[in-house]
Amino acid sequence: MRNHRRGVTLFEMIVVLAILVIAAAIATPTLQSLSGGGATLNAAADTVKARWAEARARAVAEGRPYRFAIMENTGKFRVAPDSSEFWDGTTTSASSTGDGTRPPLVVEDKLPQQMRFMASPDAAGAAQGQSSDWTCPIVFMPDGCAQQDAQIVFGGTGGRPLVLRIKAATGVATSSR
Repeated sequence: MRNHRRGVTLFEMIVVLAILVIAAAIATPTLQSLSGGGATLNAAADTVKARWAEARARAVAEGRPYRFAIMENTGKFRVAPDSSEFWDGTTTSASSTGDGTRPPLVVEDKLPQQMRFMASPDAAGAAQGQSSDWTCPIVFMPDGCAQQDAQIVFGGTGGRPLVLRIKAATGVATSSR
């Protein structure tokens, strides 16, 4: 007569669960870095590129320069006409209409989640006439070009930063890690 087992022991179940917990603990950080970090960094790059395109288009349409400025070590950025009335710390909304028909673009926004701007070696310095920490790497001119070649660097904690560059003559943005 053969004796067949009809179940598993408690010890066998605990061993299998322990193996599953260890495997999950090893796999979770790897899966998070593959999916979350890159997607957030790409979303941040897309946000900045979209704001650049919007500022450039408004500069051409309104016939006046537009500035894209950042706050280093934060995720905050600002787009507004390159005029002291928009950068002296007193105006934060579209209170001046410029040509009288369409209010100027004034946007203060931030990068997604834990992304932040890092110090860039060719940042143009603090925004003129303003006491805050805005730095002004890019001014779009009415002819569609940028005032000078510029780059901004941003990223999250624990990953490689992303560098966005813009060519002055064409206004074309490129990215690299």
